[in-house]
Amino acid sequence: MEDGGANALWTSRPDLIPGVLILALTSAGTLKGTWALGQSFWHLRSFAYTVRRYHRPVPPALRALADRLGLGARIRVIATSCPFALTYGPRRPHVLVSTGLLDVLNEEELAAVLVHERAHLRSRDPLKNLCTRVILARHFYLPGVARLRRRFTMGRELAADRRAAALHGTTALAGSLLQVSEGPAWTKAVPATALASDELLAARITQLETGTEPSLRRPGRLARAGAAIWVTALVAACVWSAQAVGQSTPGCMF
Repeated sequence: MEDGGANALWTSRPDLIPGVLILALTSAGTLKGTWALGQSFWHLRSFAYTVRRYHRPVPPALRALADRLGLGARIRVIATSCPFALTYGPRRPHVLVSTGLLDVLNEEELAAVLVHERAHLRSRDPLKNLCTRVILARHFYLPGVARLRRRFTMGRELAADRRAAALHGTTALAGSLLQVSEGPAWTKAVPATALASDELLAARITQLETGTEPSLRRPGRLARAGAAIWVTALVAACVWSAQAVGQSTPGCMF
C-alpha cells in the first residue's frame, strides 16, 4: 500500500469499513457513558451541597412519623416553598422533603408520600436510576433507548404508588399528587427518583382510578419500521465484519 491510514482502508479493504464504523460507534458510546457517569456524580455533589446549605431541622411531628414508618435518620428537610419530596443518594439513600410540602399536606397525605419514598429507598431506586442513565447513554445508538428509560422510570413510580395506596388508601395519595410539584430546577439533573411530568402524572392518576398499571403508549409504525431497519443494519454490519476478519486471518497451524 502506497497510501497509508484511512485512504488505504477505503481503497484496498472496503470490506472492513462496516467494522470500523461499528468500532467508532461503540467507542462514542463508551465516551458518552463515561461522560454521563461523571456528570451524574457532579450533579450529586452539587445537589448535596444545596441540601446542606438550605437544610432545616426535622420538625418533631415529621420525625415521629418518619420513625413510625421506619425511615428514622434517613429523612431530610430543605427550606423552599416548592412542595416536593424525592429520594436521592445512590450509596446511602435519603428522603428529602421540602418545607413547602409540609405546609400543604395533612398528616395522612404526608404519610402516603413518605411510604411512596420509602419504597424507592428500600428498592435503592436512585442507584438503579444512575445505572440506567449510564447504560442507556453507553448504548445511545440503539433504537428505543429513550422509551426504555421512560418505561423504567414510570414502572418504579407506579410500584411505589401501589405500596402507598395499599397502606394509606387512594384518597390520601390522590390528595398529595394534586399538590406535589416537580421541584426546583436544581433537582432535575440528579439521578434520584423521578419527579413529576405530564406523562407520568397521567399514568399515576390512571392507576389510581383503575387499580391497574397503565401501559406505555406504543410507538408508531414509522418508528417501529425505522428501529427494525437500524437493528438489521447493525446486525448485518457485524456479520459482514466478522466474515471479513475471518477471511483475512490465516488458519491456525498445528
